[in-house]
Amino acid sequence: RLSKVIYRAWQLGCKFDAWSEYFNHQKWVSAFEEHGLDISFYANRRRTVDETLPWDHIDTGVTRKFLETEYHNLWQAKETPNCSHGKCNACGLQRWSIACREKYKTGITNPILLTD
Repeated sequence: RLSKVIYRAWQLGCKFDAWSEYFNHQKWVSAFEEHGLDISFYANRRRTVDETLPWDHIDTGVTRKFLETEYHNLWQAKETPNCSHGKCNACGLQRWSIACREKYKTGITNPILLTD
């Protein structure tokens, strides 16, 4: 459903929307209305941490568990230290990152075999 809205917005000229000078809110509203979807449902509603998100199928290396922990930490104003200056935060990147493997001597050589 949403992919049709995104495609329609692109047809209407929405291409560089990250730059405010190119963003056109009305074009997005039109695209949502044409497909009978409520823009507020996608843009403004509160989500639970276990909700499946449209980009969940993309593996960025950082685990969902780590991101959930970070989400809860932000409400307590708890900062996670930068791991390049201290201990590993076990974010998940150590599965992929040569820098992590070298610094922390994890011994991980084949990230494809690893799971969360």
